[in-house]
Amino acid sequence: MIEKVTALYDKTCVCRHCQATFSTKRIRTGALTMIHRDSDFYTTFKEQSLNPILYTVNVCPVCGFAFTDQFTSKLAPWQKQAVEEHISMKWQPKDFGSIRKVQEAIVSYKLAIYAAELTDQPHSVKAGLSLRLAWLYRYMDNLPEELRFIAMAVDEYEESYIHSDYARGDKEMSEVRLLYLIGELYRRLEKFELAIKYFGKALAFRNHTIESGIIRMAQDQWQLAREEFKEKKSEQKIG
Repeated sequence: MIEKVTALYDKTCVCRHCQATFSTKRIRTGALTMIHRDSDFYTTFKEQSLNPILYTVNVCPVCGFAFTDQFTSKLAPWQKQAVEEHISMKWQPKDFGSIRKVQEAIVSYKLAIYAAELTDQPHSVKAGLSLRLAWLYRYMDNLPEELRFIAMAVDEYEESYIHSDYARGDKEMSEVRLLYLIGELYRRLEKFELAIKYFGKALAFRNHTIESGIIRMAQDQWQLAREEFKEKKSEQKIG
């Protein structure tokens, strides 16, 4: 518990809808020990209860608007009206500002995904929310829900690629990283032809990027997707 107390700190937030000030928890990343990183960037830490994704979403206890730091900083009048009608008027005050369990984090992401849809946030923002929610379901060993939200994430990431809004939602998201991630999410959904296509697009950056680690991952996962695709086709022939 001492580790949890020292790793967590309080951050003051201002609601982007109602302007209320509230406190929410954050993780000091220096307090974390990484054990493993999956091929779609989900990270397992020594103390999983301190995984930063548990605290990514800010939920206003006053009006119920849930948002992340990647949401647009100011809401337009039409966005405020949509939030008021569809969220605030139905909101039963609840505080998400304490230590969060996984189930509470899941609720916070679902609130944020709904708010992002209502306020028409960038595709990359909606994609990131859906992917992180899929990761929480992976942590819970709930494969059907994990795959459901991976499918939502990859749809939004494709739209983000088409509209080139990926840098708005995630400063670390480059074009080659995005192409790799779309490929990997399709591979996990067993849509191997699409996976191979996007890994190929990522590999086309081989001589035009400093992200050599992503290129290596794309090469490995491209090969894996091809093998899995062959296996699937041979199983279909036998069946």
